[in-house]
Amino acid sequence: MSERITMPQLGETVTEGTILRWLVNVGDSIKEDDPILEISTDKVDTEVPSPFSGTVSALLVEEGETVEVGSPLLELDGEESSEDVINDTNDVVEEVVEAPTDQNPVQEIEENKEVVEKDQPITKLKNIGKVSPVVRRLASENNIDLESVQGTGKDGRVTRKDIDHFINNGSGKISSQTKPSMTQSKSAEIGTSEIPRLRKKIAENMILSKQTSAHVMTSVEVDFENVENIRSKVKNKFKEENNFSLTYLPFIATAVVSALREHSVVNSSFDLEKGVHTVYENIELGIAVDINQEGLLVGTIREADSYNLKGTARKISEISKLLRDGKYNLDDVTGSTFTISNNGSFNSFLTSPIINQPNVAILSTESVKKRPVVLEMDDGSDSIAIRHVGILSLTWDHRAFDGSTALMFLNSIKNKLENTDWSQEIS
Repeated sequence: MSERITMPQLGETVTEGTILRWLVNVGDSIKEDDPILEISTDKVDTEVPSPFSGTVSALLVEEGETVEVGSPLLELDGEESSEDVINDTNDVVEEVVEAPTDQNPVQEIEENKEVVEKDQPITKLKNIGKVSPVVRRLASENNIDLESVQGTGKDGRVTRKDIDHFINNGSGKISSQTKPSMTQSKSAEIGTSEIPRLRKKIAENMILSKQTSAHVMTSVEVDFENVENIRSKVKNKFKEENNFSLTYLPFIATAVVSALREHSVVNSSFDLEKGVHTVYENIELGIAVDINQEGLLVGTIREADSYNLKGTARKISEISKLLRDGKYNLDDVTGSTFTISNNGSFNSFLTSPIINQPNVAILSTESVKKRPVVLEMDDGSDSIAIRHVGILSLTWDHRAFDGSTALMFLNSIKNKLENTDWSQEIS
């Protein structure tokens, strides 16, 4: 019986995807959960597994084509008819050197059997499961020895996430077959290289955002002494109890959520082409996370207004670790309605971030430093004090609202940070 595999729903806000690469050919026999193609969305690239077993009878879309969720992708006939043959040859396949990635599985089996029959030297690999062509290609491009990668897929299969995690953590050993020659010049070692896919995606999204939104940047100075007083008292105990540090970011995020409730137009999207301005009821807070200087991903805290300060701190820590470990799924990096970029962690003074589409604003948190500040006393006189001070800068879309709204929003955040009794929220 023929079955059709359709474009899956890879996230609640994702409506389409681009076919990057087919991992199977017509006539291939595949099993349930075998990777069949690689899809790119506006946020991430991912492998798609087959929901059942069978023989590929037709590929319905071309590589490079963009299709909507639910569109037919592939036709699969019946159950796996040659399972015994494949199983009989698996041991042979796993023991030989990798075959070129442009071959289909049946061709690989026949050629690998021929190599063994001719008593050619072979390299025995660990039980890494069935490795897709895209994983082999990524391993080859990054000089990674697949024996040193821990597979988390079905039956120990090394997946793309395993390779990405391996690359991001910089662990393991380099393949001896692809080590650079010692005779290479220094200029060759630090010269031209292919742009990574994450960097390409960031570049496309940033250019699109600048072309879409009317970017304006506004900033306010915040006295963080109120925050620092409570943070310095509880930070050691907090870290012991929670295994992560209490930074300024959860305080700012909590104040942002409160300000978004007061100025809901900032928690919106603006589609000029469709003539629709959508203001969201739920606050889905995006947190920009640096992925070891390889790029940025925005992790989403769902219904951020349902957490207190302590809960917000925990969610920020969890989503940051998830993204840096490469263990996130598409739903973790889509659907934000407002974004915070924590540039202050890298000692910034003032930043004008690019809006994370389809948001209409993004807040940059700058570094907090001790500075001399003029204070007005109760009797009207002035005095100078050393205070913890930092800047909050908001990049906003002038199509959606005006400067007065941007400043009222920023000042709402400022007032909450400076005047809230934070001890009630951290206990």
